[in-house]
Amino acid sequence: MWNLVKRLPWRGMVLALVLVTALYGLNRWGYHDGSEDAKRDGDAALSRLQSAFDTYKTEQATLENAALKAWAQRYQEQVATGHQAEAGYLEQIARLESRNQQLQRQVNDVTQRWIDEKGKSHPIECVFTRGFVRQYNAALGYDDASVDTGHSGPVAATGTGTGAASGQPDAAGAWLRDSGVTQRDVLANIIDNAKQCRIWRSQINRLLDEREGLQK
Repeated sequence: MWNLVKRLPWRGMVLALVLVTALYGLNRWGYHDGSEDAKRDGDAALSRLQSAFDTYKTEQATLENAALKAWAQRYQEQVATGHQAEAGYLEQIARLESRNQQLQRQVNDVTQRWIDEKGKSHPIECVFTRGFVRQYNAALGYDDASVDTGHSGPVAATGTGTGAASGQPDAAGAWLRDSGVTQRDVLANIIDNAKQCRIWRSQINRLLDEREGLQK
């Protein structure tokens, strides 16, 4: 038995054991240090990413707040401009209405009499034919409108209308007969139509100004 034990390759076994132990130690040391290095590098990279993300969020929030403040300021400016434009528009309409009433009150002053070169006063005798009234109303888009009395609609044609009262065709030359419309009717109608045109022009200009303001 002892001889058998003596015959064992102890040197080789010891060398193998030392080699295995060294390899095991190197493996454990390398794994432990490598794991720590990897963990340390991973934590550092994660920290850098988190820092970069936090910086991005801060910058993004700052930009969004600045954009929101700029939008709110622009909105307030547009509201103020709208209120100012509305006040100006209403003031302009009030002036037009006042001017219209003033002109209407002066209609009789300039349509009842005229003065010749010698200073003599004469009553105005101005005849507007049915044809004139028809043409006038057609130009305003009132071809089929019924007769009114001196408003911004069709020119008045008192007692005659713009066609035959019975619905029958007019006699020859009927459109050259006196329509009953006076110079006063025509002037009053023009004053009302001019007021409406100026109101529409003011509305269009206001819309254009608002559109231009929104595009800025």
